[in-house]
Amino acid sequence: MEAQMPASTEPIIGFPRESTAGDRRTLLTPEVAYVLADAGFRVLTEPGVGAGIFRSDAELAAAGVRFAAPEKVWAAPLVLRYKSTNPGELSRLRPGQSIGALFHAEGDPALLAAVAKRGITAYSYEFLEEDGRFPLATPGGEIAGIQAILYGAQALQTVHGGRGVLLAEVTGAAAPQVVVIGCGTVGSAAARTAAALGARVTILARSQDSASRYLPDAPAGARVAVNTPEVRSGALAAADLVVGAILVSTFDTPAMIIEADLRGMKTGAVIVDATCGYGDGYLPTAGPVQQPGDAPRLACGVLHVKLDTLPALVPVTTTAAYTTNAAPYLVRLACVAVSGASDPAIETARIAHDGRLVHPVCRQHAAFYGVPA
Repeated sequence: MEAQMPASTEPIIGFPRESTAGDRRTLLTPEVAYVLADAGFRVLTEPGVGAGIFRSDAELAAAGVRFAAPEKVWAAPLVLRYKSTNPGELSRLRPGQSIGALFHAEGDPALLAAVAKRGITAYSYEFLEEDGRFPLATPGGEIAGIQAILYGAQALQTVHGGRGVLLAEVTGAAAPQVVVIGCGTVGSAAARTAAALGARVTILARSQDSASRYLPDAPAGARVAVNTPEVRSGALAAADLVVGAILVSTFDTPAMIIEADLRGMKTGAVIVDATCGYGDGYLPTAGPVQQPGDAPRLACGVLHVKLDTLPALVPVTTTAAYTTNAAPYLVRLACVAVSGASDPAIETARIAHDGRLVHPVCRQHAAFYGVPA
């Protein structure tokens, strides 16, 4: 459903520079600027917003972007960012303004509290749902799945403590065994990448319905099975690499891989947690989220890699994929936030409005943390 934009006297969108340490991605590219300009919006940003992906201010200016001081960019009726992880920055906004970003606020009590109390309207891209899909979560999920396999391939080398298996088809050597838990965007990309390298791939789906829906898209020769304890135990015992790609891992998600499972796995096998939920999630043996460059964590002879920043490590690719996919939705978001249009899909991404949390997932986590919603 396309939102129609009513007339507006000041259809301005501000794109502040990103501030997450080490993250070079940006939401504003010349291509996004052209799309927003064609829809009748004016774009303001700070100088250097595209430097992390080698896009110059001159390119943005040619696309109609205007440059301004940070305080003016943050004063726009709608502020759009790639990510918004610093609760303190929301103090730049005044009640009545709108902001869109990848918040993932449900895992951050300080961010939940800041979003709720500012009196702003906040949209979190990952929640946007249309036709049963989450289109703004797709590019990052695909990249995370591919990266999980590449990280796993590195960890399997003996220099990192792995069992010394090359994640590829090699004449005269047995094919490596890869297990992917989950068959959504992340799991599908991981399975496709592992199969392309020559691994024997087993994909464990949540239910028979999930397995049946995924089967036509599964890599040739891959095994697709329902994720029962018995099936999972056998798959883990044979695996050289396991990729955790379950859709949701929350504080009340039962553990799926525990120490007893690790003791049945091969010494030097690797588990990569590519979705990194909250609390212990499904994989308590992995410990806290790691940082890029950290050595894998060893537990019961099995190496654990737990990274939630995999797409950020390839900012040029991620920005291109994400903005190509997101551009039409950003126009629709602007039509709603700046011009008062109605768009049910955009409304699914609203997490806060008028001083309170409105998205059920955010309200659930706020209750867990004791954050006023």
